[in-house]
Amino acid sequence: GQGLAGLAERAALTGGRLEYGATASGGFRVAAWLPWPA
Repeated sequence: GQGLAGLAERAALTGGRLEYGATASGGFRVAAWLPWPA
């Protein structure tokens, strides 16, 4: 129920990050990085 802001918060809680926003070409991009043990 919190959308992208909620996803970003959950990613941050695990030590990761979520980036989202409009692209220069008029699209929309969502990128996530989560720490994953090797």
